[in-house]
Amino acid sequence: MSTASPNINLSKNTILVSVDDLQVGEICRSPIDDEIGRLLLGAGTRITTEVIDGLRERGIKDLTINADEADTLSGRSKTAAVKPKPKSGRDTGHNPGQDPAKWIKGVPLKDALVNRHHEPINQTRRRTLQGHVQQARSKFEEIRLALSERKMQTVEALSDLSGAFASAMVDDHDQTIGEVVACNTEMSLTDRSVKLGVLAMAIGTELDLDGPSVLEIGMAGLLHDIGLYSMNPEFSVPGRGPFSQQETWEYRKHPVVSANSLREVSDIPHAVLLAIEQVHEQYDGSGYPFGLEGKRIHIYARILNVCDTYLRLVLGTAYRKALVPHDALGFILHQARYGLFDSQVIHALLRTKSLFPLGSRVELTNGKWADVIRRPIEGYACPVLQLSDGELFDLVENPHEVVQPHCDPQRNQGRLSIEAMQKIRWNPADELFFEEE
Repeated sequence: MSTASPNINLSKNTILVSVDDLQVGEICRSPIDDEIGRLLLGAGTRITTEVIDGLRERGIKDLTINADEADTLSGRSKTAAVKPKPKSGRDTGHNPGQDPAKWIKGVPLKDALVNRHHEPINQTRRRTLQGHVQQARSKFEEIRLALSERKMQTVEALSDLSGAFASAMVDDHDQTIGEVVACNTEMSLTDRSVKLGVLAMAIGTELDLDGPSVLEIGMAGLLHDIGLYSMNPEFSVPGRGPFSQQETWEYRKHPVVSANSLREVSDIPHAVLLAIEQVHEQYDGSGYPFGLEGKRIHIYARILNVCDTYLRLVLGTAYRKALVPHDALGFILHQARYGLFDSQVIHALLRTKSLFPLGSRVELTNGKWADVIRRPIEGYACPVLQLSDGELFDLVENPHEVVQPHCDPQRNQGRLSIEAMQKIRWNPADELFFEEE
């Protein structure tokens, strides 16, 4: 790769930019190749410190970038009056609070989370969250009608909804995740999309993404299956049975159908469209529709893929019982060793949900049952529980331990043994379990 000084014009349409000048948080709109045509950064790649370090490790000092986006990627579009971005939002003292309009690029949303570790479940907050879910059902029906009539012009309502859930998460992360993402007896396409968006925003927050990025992940989660409204109605049935070969081929088009149905909508960010297209791509390249692998998959899509996997496991199908959340998480951790998922996202999921996931129920050594309402402050295995009488129960401060997770027969839940978790191979692309030889 050329090592000439930055900002030298190579042609009328390209500019050489130093890797050291790349701005964390910006997104490449066009693919960037080296001088012999090898792809360095794919279209839609978000610039992170990891991306920059990877380029340096490969000996890349400069990038040849389209002139129309060189200023953005190098930060020269910012005015001189703007102060340089600090290395970490935690050093600024800035707290964006619950108003998404005040969330600025480069400041991790995690810094704004309110610490409610020792608080019980709030009933007013519960009613607010239920209202958000009901509003989502109404908005999705409007979108379904707009798509059927080819009158889809804006997703402002869902953008606002994403902001409402994100604000609730900032106000009380654990109650929002525990109540919105908790599995139900039935799960419509709308409900599942809401759960996916909220869980994905929580994982993005845990990964230190900034507020605007978290909102984009939420929008992608809400919209990721929108194309199913215009396809075979059987494709939208939660817990459906296995598809035929022809049905599988048709179904695997839905990420592209979803993205294409939104391309003419002016307020859809490019990164959201990429995430919608790539949500079913697996980190090892075994996913669909394009068979992308590794970091060629957008970070939003890598997050959404793990969330989608978790939700499918706790939902179950016509040929497989729903797993209790604890076993679903354990199964994902076992499958991660085969390279199906981005390991950083898996760790963030574990930190977000805890080993005994928020919203689930467990039995204690004293014979009592309790609901998991708060994550551990440190580690994964000692969350805060709430007993049926309302008493809070912090496992860190109490000698009693969890005996087992609660298996709810009304939700068709089942358990998966450690031996089975170690033995089974799973392909998320078709939801079938495969036992190792």
